[in-house]
Amino acid sequence: MKGRDIWLLVAVCVLAALGFFLQIRIAETVPGAGFFLPYALGLVCGIAMMFVFSGERAGSLMRGRWIALGVALALLAALLVFGRRYRGGLYLPGRFNPSELVKLCMVIFAAGTLAEGRVTVRRLLELGTGYGAVALAVAVAGDFGLLAQIAGTGAAVLFAASWFWGIAAFTVLAGGTAFMFARPSGHLATRLAVWRDPLADASGVGWQTLQGLTAVVSGGWWGVGTKLGDVRNVPIVSSDFVYTALAEEWGLLGCAIVLALYGVVIVRGLMVADRLSRTGNAGGALLATGLVASLAVQVLLNVGGVLNVVPMTGIPLPLLSLGGSSLVVTLVSLGLLLGLSRATEEDERPSVRSITPRQPLHGPKARRGQSGR
Repeated sequence: MKGRDIWLLVAVCVLAALGFFLQIRIAETVPGAGFFLPYALGLVCGIAMMFVFSGERAGSLMRGRWIALGVALALLAALLVFGRRYRGGLYLPGRFNPSELVKLCMVIFAAGTLAEGRVTVRRLLELGTGYGAVALAVAVAGDFGLLAQIAGTGAAVLFAASWFWGIAAFTVLAGGTAFMFARPSGHLATRLAVWRDPLADASGVGWQTLQGLTAVVSGGWWGVGTKLGDVRNVPIVSSDFVYTALAEEWGLLGCAIVLALYGVVIVRGLMVADRLSRTGNAGGALLATGLVASLAVQVLLNVGGVLNVVPMTGIPLPLLSLGGSSLVVTLVSLGLLLGLSRATEEDERPSVRSITPRQPLHGPKARRGQSGR
């Protein structure tokens, strides 16, 4: 592993190890938590796939951008036809949620669409059509957390390609968010009501948020200690609210360390995107930007939802929350980022041909060349 990749890889490994430990801890405490086997299997498969996708040709995925869009639409169509409601969300049989794979497909589609050069009206129409179709399907499914993540990630990729159109996209995104907040309906209206005042229905829909906040506050600065917290009172603590278990037992210090590790992954990823851009690999730079933006938005939505800073979306915390598909896709995304980082090293390495003189500067051959023989 090259030096450029080591900090990214170390941060990912530490986060994955911490998630493994947290899931064992929760499984020991919460009856019926399902043990940590799904996390363990997802971790093993995800690490294997991360190294499979960490080759130098990670950027070649963008050539199949229309295939990626087709896969995303097919998964969402299957979800709408065969999905069943569970805890407010739609799941395929076996409680499989395809949203994680949809996120990755949309990153590939956005980067591939804008990788061909200057942002033109045709490319904007292609991007808007693809994202519009996916956004409509996600809205019908009622997964507003997924909708927020793919919209924010797409706007970030567009901003990396063109500041003007990126700012326009973020403006439209802000306007759409304000409109949805002004006229909520269904499950979104319930989430917004809890966000505004969780005490209004403390024993009902506000119970999860209040219990999570109580666990976070009880942890204080240093936490109550490993295996000394009482995480049984927080609903879905192994998945959506795993951050509360960390905050209660490790306190603000432990949360700061975890967020710093996410920061390392994000900063290193942005450095990869910057190097790719400077070496002329615009497509790879956009793909790296999209992968980093997707991870950053996911962390912000989860942690912000647990702390009630933003409405709870049900999005898992990367590498820490229970869930096989989420863990595998996250590690595949990070493997792609590692592959793009290795590609920058190949681009920056001087070739032998460029530093080898065409003919010797000294010696008999040089003298014969100068004498015209």
